[in-house]
Amino acid sequence: MRGIVVGLGIAGAAVATAGCTSAETSEDANAAATEAAEVAPPAGLDALAADIVARPNISGFGLAKIDDGETVWTRYYGEQSDGVPVTERTAFNTASVAKTMLAETVLRLVSQGRMTLDDPIHAHVSHPDLADDPRYEMLTPRIILSHQAGLLNWPHNYDDGRLAFIDEPGNGEIHYSGAAIELLADYLQARFETDYPTLVREVLLTPLGITEISVSREPWLEGRVPHPVGGDGTVYPPFTRSASGSLIEVGETSAADNLYATVPAYANFLTALMADDGLSPELQAERARLHSSSDGELGYACIAEGPDCPDPIGYGVGWGLFGEPDRMVLNHGGNDFGEHAQVYFAPETGDGLVMFMNGGGAFPAGIEVLEMVEPDLLMAKHFRALINKMQEGEDTSGE
Repeated sequence: MRGIVVGLGIAGAAVATAGCTSAETSEDANAAATEAAEVAPPAGLDALAADIVARPNISGFGLAKIDDGETVWTRYYGEQSDGVPVTERTAFNTASVAKTMLAETVLRLVSQGRMTLDDPIHAHVSHPDLADDPRYEMLTPRIILSHQAGLLNWPHNYDDGRLAFIDEPGNGEIHYSGAAIELLADYLQARFETDYPTLVREVLLTPLGITEISVSREPWLEGRVPHPVGGDGTVYPPFTRSASGSLIEVGETSAADNLYATVPAYANFLTALMADDGLSPELQAERARLHSSSDGELGYACIAEGPDCPDPIGYGVGWGLFGEPDRMVLNHGGNDFGEHAQVYFAPETGDGLVMFMNGGGAFPAGIEVLEMVEPDLLMAKHFRALINKMQEGEDTSGE
């Protein structure tokens, strides 16, 4: 069975049970852990999770809830491989959540006076597809991290397989681009003459005291990474890159994709960002200031009912922004052929959530979890309206 493993963290201290071998054991473990907790998960969460991990496209997931700047509970459900439960040691592939490592590394380099957000990248790195276009000289870390580089996501999104500008960089219009993110990582490596994993570790993770997060495939991950599950239920070997079956090699690095992290490690990362995280108040405010938005890009125009719409919706520096009356929610998602992730934090209130899910086509299930954990979250209401619209479109196209 896909069992339930429970870990409840009180002020950052995690307590975990072993994998459950029966429904009775699972219920007893959950009850004991919940009774010991000062802040308990929603009453219906375990039942929802049992339903989710029974679906063929999702094998397991982990959660960490943050209140007032502290991790107050964690939960682990299902399996990372056949017979091996998801636990606090499971190192999930979190897909595009990788981009948050780049953003926070850049912000710290800026805070240290080693660069600015508005330095042109062309001074240190060129690209064969773009270098002859004068617009390439307009690209800066700020423009790239707020997804207004004017590029499509990847070269394969172009008919000829070559990057090209589809819009003016820096015009405030969102064009989500992993290729631009990789360009920025190349820029950092060239400028500081240091490989990207070392920069992330030395500038960001080590000063914050964070371990068990990696931007590349490293030896510590062996035996701890889930077997990806495709949207059709196909199970793949760990480190599979896509449904084609190609593997991420040892040492392979990406700034835009395939971040490996445990749930407690990323929760510690978010709590560190909301504490004295090494950034000036001005840079923290800049991170959460709206830099770009879009009425045309799917997902950035609110289609929920008026009071359920976040305002604004867009990008700050490296993070998606979803405004609420009393706080700004900073979010990043990850969605790939065999994984889904949602992370968010609200600096004004100290709230946040980490959700890492092993499964393809898992975005709707992830939103069910967000709605259960934080029913009033406007970001979740926005995503729900988006899912409903997409499903209506599918129904219409099938008529």
